[in-house]
Amino acid sequence: MTLLQIMISHMSFCRLSLSVRYSKQYSSGIIYLMDRSGVTVLNTEQRRDKIIDLLWAHQEPLSGNELAKIFGVTRQVIVQDIAILRASGKEIIATAQGYILKKPLHLCSKQIAVCHDEKNTREELLIFIECGCKVIDVIVEHPLYGELHGMLMLSSSHDVDNFIHAMKKHKASLLSQLTNGVHIHTVEAINYDCINKAESLLKSKGILLE
Repeated sequence: MTLLQIMISHMSFCRLSLSVRYSKQYSSGIIYLMDRSGVTVLNTEQRRDKIIDLLWAHQEPLSGNELAKIFGVTRQVIVQDIAILRASGKEIIATAQGYILKKPLHLCSKQIAVCHDEKNTREELLIFIECGCKVIDVIVEHPLYGELHGMLMLSSSHDVDNFIHAMKKHKASLLSQLTNGVHIHTVEAINYDCINKAESLLKSKGILLE
């Protein structure tokens, strides 16, 4: 390399250094490199790695719009990133609240069959929550498609209220309406006492199927 080439290379590096600043730090402790326009200076592979880092660091779901804003890309780019990451084996779960990364936890899990109409949905879900259970999903058996799954990932009364609000806002139908109210929930808890307590309360309300 000639002296002129070295000087040009050094000048280019200096301009890059001046145009780039660290501007945001998130609760995960990860600092993202941003240029003056606020666009993240990451290539596609780096962005996908950082998406995994963020999902791992967060207990609550992150929406596609939130991730798009963080990385300075469109929501559709994030959707594509998530699809490719899932295809590569990353256990990313898409919920109504956003994306979460499945983490190895030593929790008790059970599938519980219930039956109720729409007006008892909130009561049923809150019984699980108040007994210390997390409602992972809802499952119904469709005559044509077999099992249909809907991810819920509800772990608080706030989550339940948001779910009910979204259902009413979008005028959406529950999956259980396909099966006259019969459905299954997968629930998780720190021990089976929590799950057993929830089953007892559901039975007393006439919601539990036996």
